[in-house]
Amino acid sequence: MDRRGFTLIELLIAIVLMIILLSAVTMVFVHTTEVVNQSQARTQVYTQARYAMDMLESDLLACLPFTGQQQFSMDNGVGGMESRVAIEPNYAQMGGHVDGAAADRLIFVATAQVANTTQTARFTYYLLPGNKALDANGNPEDGGDPEQGATVANPHFPDGRPIYTLIRRTEVYNPATGQYNLRPVDAQQKPVPDMELCRFVTSFNLEYFGSNMLFSQLSPSPFRSNIPPGAKDDPLGNGLGENDGQGENAIPVRVPMIRVTITIVEDRQARQERTIQKVIAIPMG
Repeated sequence: MDRRGFTLIELLIAIVLMIILLSAVTMVFVHTTEVVNQSQARTQVYTQARYAMDMLESDLLACLPFTGQQQFSMDNGVGGMESRVAIEPNYAQMGGHVDGAAADRLIFVATAQVANTTQTARFTYYLLPGNKALDANGNPEDGGDPEQGATVANPHFPDGRPIYTLIRRTEVYNPATGQYNLRPVDAQQKPVPDMELCRFVTSFNLEYFGSNMLFSQLSPSPFRSNIPPGAKDDPLGNGLGENDGQGENAIPVRVPMIRVTITIVEDRQARQERTIQKVIAIPMG
């Protein structure tokens, strides 16, 4: 009877073949996992962007009339609520292409959803740098661990493009000051913080439908939030100034619709970019 076993060379060959096979299986598994992760990240970001656009449209459709109760303004290239919060992209260094890396801001008064209630409030849609986050009170602070996906370590891509988070800020009327500067509360009387709507935003561009029957860029904006009420280029709908027909030969400015363009990337690696655009009617504009 032949009782010979495997030789040492045969065993070594078998081991090498097994290592090659396991390596191939591992590579296939890793590649499949990476594809799945990319697909999930892409879906999540795109879903957030669509949700943000839908919420913005819902809020604008609930705008108060432009008859003295409104404070409608659109600011060009404002990256946040204050200059210390968001650094404005240097458009001069980017060839002056403001539209391609816009960081605009939209402010208006509407009766819309605030948490689990419906309230009349001033809504502000603005951009926060990608390395910032909002605390429980809605105030900007340094973000969480980038390795856990909370924020990004650097608010710019390697090519210099900024990366932001789109924020929805809500403020209700303060009888003591006569302004919209109070944090709202929900049905349980709990404070309602600002909302982080969409991350990995590279551009938030606003255009208004002008009297020339064309969409116009905010360069500069004819109705800005930092202009005192009644002054030239002040917010629309407050019943003051030339924008609202006050003064000799003044013609009221109205905005029947705006065009919103949000450009996003799927993740920090910016492997794929997508633009979402929507024309939103303003019934009372």
